[in-house]
Amino acid sequence: MCDDELMDIELLMIGNEILIGKTQDTNSNWMAKRITKFGHKIKRITTIGDEVDIISSTLQDILKRKPDIIITSGGIGPTFDDMTLTGIAKGLNRELELNQHAYKAIKKTYERAYEKGLLKLEGMTKEREKMAFLPQGSTPLPNTVGTAPGVKIIEGNTTIFILPGVPAEMKAIFRNVIIPILKQKKGKFIEKGFRFSGIGESHIAAYTSELEDKFPQLWIKTHPRIGLSVEVEVSITAFNIKNGEELVDKVLNEIREIVIKLKGKIKER
Repeated sequence: MCDDELMDIELLMIGNEILIGKTQDTNSNWMAKRITKFGHKIKRITTIGDEVDIISSTLQDILKRKPDIIITSGGIGPTFDDMTLTGIAKGLNRELELNQHAYKAIKKTYERAYEKGLLKLEGMTKEREKMAFLPQGSTPLPNTVGTAPGVKIIEGNTTIFILPGVPAEMKAIFRNVIIPILKQKKGKFIEKGFRFSGIGESHIAAYTSELEDKFPQLWIKTHPRIGLSVEVEVSITAFNIKNGEELVDKVLNEIREIVIKLKGKIKER
């Protein structure tokens, strides 16, 4: 991975509660916005349940695509159904082992909570110790707002980050650990567009398809906004393209001319 290249990133969201609709996955949306902002590309977002074999096989499938980074979220707590670390260990063919750094951090967190009267149960239980058993070769990541530490694992040329599913905990570790990496390898992300009315999405589709063929490095997309064929937004997305700003502006101007030619009305956003 060169310093001047964007990173390919995959997100793996883990939790039965997401699959049954009990919990809405806002974590992947939050992460994707920030990853894209720094000029890196989300290649795939996968959601699976809390099953060891599914976690293991899904991780192996993702690794075959050789992304620079994999970020998982969910399933690293103390309960019986938190199976992410076991599944990751199996997928990497590594043993789970008690990580002393993680153990001490978890123990300290529970001690503080007990002293403040936030918990009635003192000491390290089997369930609490469970969070300190990490795949061999793991580096625990500080969780400043919760108990379960995040985890970093290097597998070949891919870095795996295992984050909690609780949004506040996930965001804290992401900000402290992952954002500095995104900044260090920062690429350029461009997104521009405008709205128009008077003609529908289908009316302009043939023209935008031609432009996509002409400029394959750009992602040109139309989005219906208000009612059926009443207001449409066109946006252009580009990652790390030489003279990208000028190219995006050029293509947007071409689309504006097409809209006017078709008797549409431009509404700059």
